[in-house]
Amino acid sequence: MKKIFTLLVLLMTTLCVSAQQYYKGKFYSKLNEFSDCETTVAVTQGEGGKYTLVFESVIFGNDDFGKCTFAGIENYKWAGGGSFTFSNEGGNLGAATKYYFELSDYLGKSTIDDEKIYITFKYFQVNTTKEYRNVVFEGTRTSSGGGGTGGDDKPTITATEQFTADVASEFQGGQSGVVKYPGVVAKVCEWSDGAQSIEIEHIDTEKGTMSGVLLKGLEKKTVDGEVTYTGVVEPEIKTLPNFYDTYVNLKAKVEARIDEGGDLYATIVFTDESEPSFKLTAWFNYQEPFVPADPFSVEGGLVGYTFNDGDQMNNKQTTLTFTETAKDVYTLSLTNVAIPNGVDLGTVSFEGVQRTGSDSEASFASKKGKCKTTAAHPLYATLDYTDFEFIVGFDADKKVTSCTGKFVVDNYDEKVSYTFNFTPTETSVNTVVAADGTVKHIYTLTGAKVTSLQRGVNIVRTADGRTLKVLKK
Repeated sequence: MKKIFTLLVLLMTTLCVSAQQYYKGKFYSKLNEFSDCETTVAVTQGEGGKYTLVFESVIFGNDDFGKCTFAGIENYKWAGGGSFTFSNEGGNLGAATKYYFELSDYLGKSTIDDEKIYITFKYFQVNTTKEYRNVVFEGTRTSSGGGGTGGDDKPTITATEQFTADVASEFQGGQSGVVKYPGVVAKVCEWSDGAQSIEIEHIDTEKGTMSGVLLKGLEKKTVDGEVTYTGVVEPEIKTLPNFYDTYVNLKAKVEARIDEGGDLYATIVFTDESEPSFKLTAWFNYQEPFVPADPFSVEGGLVGYTFNDGDQMNNKQTTLTFTETAKDVYTLSLTNVAIPNGVDLGTVSFEGVQRTGSDSEASFASKKGKCKTTAAHPLYATLDYTDFEFIVGFDADKKVTSCTGKFVVDNYDEKVSYTFNFTPTETSVNTVVAADGTVKHIYTLTGAKVTSLQRGVNIVRTADGRTLKVLKK
């Protein structure tokens, strides 16, 4: 029997063509082992009557071969006696993956003529428990002559990258919140005519599922290691839910990127020119929206001294504020900072500080960078800094129980080292800073709930979750 023992990307051999025809059809499994794969095949009969079959794409379940070529087939009905070659371009198979095919026409139905094609394969998976799959390609003739696979110079896919990630959707006015679906496949493709496309396996909503969503005609750019795909295109959708049948002028605005780590992120907004109220937003590789933690502040003493001159600044009162700008990334700012016996820096801010640790103790650290100041002197608007770290302790209510820190600022020809120390007291600014400070509950030190502040120390809980100690004389 004719066998293909390996899948290798081979250079195509130029044939002396005597006949060439194109067919559209689908691969399917006689045993329903995978979903149907619709594709186009170019059939060439060359020297010695041998056939070459070039399939635009071949997908058997999770096995994506990309564009496939079967060359040197002497008898498309039977495989006995010789061998034929196989090559593929694109797809998602690793270089070490081994498969092979056999032509197998045990029903005597194989046909290639001017109207149709019907070819049967046995598709083997090497080193697996599954011995083979019965695979059929069946199609009808579409055109002849001219160009590549598909006939009439129809563009073909020349490169494919495949990604798997969660997909989410939000339908304006049609569903409650965001619908998520895990493990969806997307393919980013480059075509022989230079076009770029993204195809998403399915997008789910509460009203139904879009399947086979092809977004072709995107603009590709590469900037600082990221590849972006953007554009407004007319989507090609294989299956459209009944709910969308009335929307006949669909447009899709695409903003996608492949980051330096090789992950695909995409946002697609579907609208309809004839129905302004229609809007469906979908995300591939969906990320939960970032919600920053509430900023918090503490008051403490700041001590500084210069390395060269030994000038000292003793226990200057400052307010240290922590503001989250991205997940576990903070800006720390300190008020009332000065260079000992020198320039008043005002408020100094350190951006891009990474938080690590636990809910009970966290480190806010940055090896080096540039801090911003509110100094009046323009030469001191920014300064280099190193050795920056603050250690903060929290109780179960997220109240700051301890805070110490250090950093070194470059003052041009000398270095200035600072240390910070916070000692909690009843009047310290040591709770979450939030927009709503409305008093919700008042308690005495014995735990009794009261309706107004009592003489002495009161425990006050605000609407935004803060717990304060308030002294009434």
